[in-house]
Amino acid sequence: MNKIIFTDLDGTLTFRDTYIKFIFKNLTFSSALANTPALTLMTLKYIFGVINKETVKRTTFKMFFDGYDVRQNIENFAKSVKWNKKVLDMIDEKKREGYKVIIVTASPDMYLPHLCDYLGYDGFLSTKTLKNGEFLTGLFDGKVCNFEEKTLRIKEFLRDKKTSHTVSFGNSIGDYPMLEFCDEAYFVHKLNVKKFEA
Repeated sequence: MNKIIFTDLDGTLTFRDTYIKFIFKNLTFSSALANTPALTLMTLKYIFGVINKETVKRTTFKMFFDGYDVRQNIENFAKSVKWNKKVLDMIDEKKREGYKVIIVTASPDMYLPHLCDYLGYDGFLSTKTLKNGEFLTGLFDGKVCNFEEKTLRIKEFLRDKKTSHTVSFGNSIGDYPMLEFCDEAYFVHKLNVKKFEA
């Protein structure tokens, strides 16, 4: 029987957003200059509630990753991430008890295999990107993996699997459906990790 941990990435395993970090890692002066007016307008719209976080993610992804070669600038990215050691240690302890670990995140999939390899985790469920060969198109394939979408992806993943116990870790309202779905759940606020109660 499978014992599985489903864990959020940004703000849970890490202290900061990996997607933003990845944008800055790949940002060029010309790209920054060209997109500054649009980014400024988009930020104001987000602050005043005109657009939501998903729209921001889709728009910035198109801005910075249309035509991006997925083979570049991935190596060593994980080493630059500020990891939450307390959460990693809790997960490692459960791994020793036989749990498999799946990252469930709204972040796009282009750097998730690298992070899983670095952490020694078993896989990921994330926002899917559309590619043209080895190049990103700047578009997502389907919904952003957040809120109820996380739970839908988990249910699909568990289909036809005999699972004895599920554990989840999350840090935001977007993780609540996943936390409520799993048998055991933990809410993370920086170094404070406590049992989640719906």
